[in-house]
Amino acid sequence: FLSRLRGSRKGDAARFAAVLGLNRSIANAADRRSVLQLLLDEAVDLFRAERGFLIESLPDGEFAVTSARNLDREVVKNPGAKISTTVVRRCLESRDGVFVEDAQNDPDEGLSGSQSIADMQLRSVLCIPLLAADRCYGCLYLDHRFHSSVFGADDLPWVQALADQGAIALRMYELLHAEAERTAAAARGSEQLTDRLVEVETELQQRAAVDLDRGKLEHEYPRIVGHAPATVRFLQTLDRVAAVDLSVLLVGESGCGKELAARAIHEYSRRGDARFVPVNVAAVSPAVLESELFGHVRGAYTGAERDREGLVRHAAGGVLFLDEVTEMPLDMQVKLLRFLEDHVVRPVGSDATYDVDLRVVAATNRDPFEAIQEGVLREDLYYRLAALSITVPPLRERLTDMPVLVEAFLREAAVERGAPARAATPALVDALRRRAWPGNVRQLRNEVFRLDAMADGDEIDPTLVADGSVGHPVRQSLVLADLEQWAIGEALRATGGNKAEAARVLGISRRALYNKLARGES
Repeated sequence: FLSRLRGSRKGDAARFAAVLGLNRSIANAADRRSVLQLLLDEAVDLFRAERGFLIESLPDGEFAVTSARNLDREVVKNPGAKISTTVVRRCLESRDGVFVEDAQNDPDEGLSGSQSIADMQLRSVLCIPLLAADRCYGCLYLDHRFHSSVFGADDLPWVQALADQGAIALRMYELLHAEAERTAAAARGSEQLTDRLVEVETELQQRAAVDLDRGKLEHEYPRIVGHAPATVRFLQTLDRVAAVDLSVLLVGESGCGKELAARAIHEYSRRGDARFVPVNVAAVSPAVLESELFGHVRGAYTGAERDREGLVRHAAGGVLFLDEVTEMPLDMQVKLLRFLEDHVVRPVGSDATYDVDLRVVAATNRDPFEAIQEGVLREDLYYRLAALSITVPPLRERLTDMPVLVEAFLREAAVERGAPARAATPALVDALRRRAWPGNVRQLRNEVFRLDAMADGDEIDPTLVADGSVGHPVRQSLVLADLEQWAIGEALRATGGNKAEAARVLGISRRALYNKLARGES
C-alpha cells in the first residue's frame, strides 16, 4: 500500500478544494459525531464508494463501527455485518492500508479466499488506518459491491488525507474528554473543600452567636486579654481554627496582635509541642529571603561559608509564621507556592530535596484582595494561604477592653522597672480611650510604657496622655505633603527612630516609608 501511495499522482485541484472545504466544515461542527459523519460523507462522495464506515479500535484488539453511510448519505443498518472483518483486522494489526481493485479475484492481497468477502460479494475495497500520536484509533473503510477498480492509485493520497483528518479529530476529542474529566475532578474536589470550609465558617459563626462568655472558651489565651464582644468572637474563632490543621491567613491592621494570634493557634494545635518559627518577611532583604526560608549549601553564593538549614526545615513538625507576607517579592511567592503544593524544600545551590511537614500561618496588614488587584500578591498564593482566613479586630472595635489592656501593660512595665505596678485609674483609662490608635494595641502598649516611665508615685497623671495619635500636639497645617511628613516624624519619635516599628504604626510597609522619607529629603 505504501509503495502505491508514494507512486501516485499528487495534483487534483477539485479534490484539494474538497479537502479544504471539509476542513472548514469540521472546524464548525458541533460535536464529535458530526465531525465523523462529515468526514465519512465526504469520503464516500469523493471516491465514488457505495458505502463508507468509520471503525474505532477497542481494548483487547476488538473494534466497533461508529458511523456508517451510503452514497445517498443514509445510515447503513446493522453495519457490523456489512464489513469484511478480514480486511479490518489486517489494516488494524499491520497499521497499513488495504487496497483491492477486485476482492473476488486478487491473488496479490490474498483476500479472495475470505468467507466475508465471498458472502458480501465485495469488489472494490479501500481501508486505511487512522494514526495519530503513535496510536491507531481505527480505520476508514470504503467499498463497492458491484464494480471493481472503483478506487485507483491516484485516490490514495487523498484518502490518506481524509484518514489523517479523522485520526486528528478522534485524537482531539480524546484530549478534550480527558481534560474535561480532569476539570470535573478538580471542580468536585474544589466543591468538597468549599463545602467543608463553609461548614467550618458556619459552625464558627453559630458558635460565636450563641454565647460571648469568655469563660466558656475551650482555651484560656492568657496573652490575649479582654472581654469585648469582638475579642470573644475572635477567640472563639481561634478555638475552632487551632484544631484544624489547615493553613491560616490572619488579616488585620498593624499592631492589632496578629503574631499573638498565630502563637495561640500553634500552642493549642496538635503541633503545640513543636517549634513556632516567626519570619517578618518585610524585615528580610529580598536578596537573601530564599536562603533564609529554604536554606543554602556552602558556596551557593558569595558569603555562603557554611550550609544553612533554613527556617522552613527548622520549623518541621511545627508552625511557620510568615508576617507581612504581602511584602514578599513576586518571584519568591512562586517558590513559596510551589513549597505549599508539594512540601518539598530544595536549598539554594543544592540538588538535594527534603520533605517538610509543617503548618503555615501567614499575616498581612493589607486587604488581600486589594493587594491582588495591585499586583503585589499572587491570587493562587492567596488561596493556598487562606484555607482559613481570620480577621483580627482593631483596638477601636474593642474599646471596652481598654481597662484590662492598660492594667496588663502597667504590670509589664513594672516588671521591667523592678517595682510595684501603678494603678490603671478610671481617669487614665478614660484619657487613653479618647485617643485615636492607628497603631492599635502595639501603639497603646508603647504609650503606656512611656507614661509609666514619665510618672512619679503610684498613679499616672492623666494629663500626661498626649492629644495626638502618637503622643504629640496635632499640627495645624493641612497641606497633604506636610501632614504626611509630620506624621512620619511623629511616628519615628514615638518609636525611638525604629523605622520598622514606625511603618507599622503608620499602617504602611517599610519600603513605602523609605520612599516617603526620600521624597521628604529631596
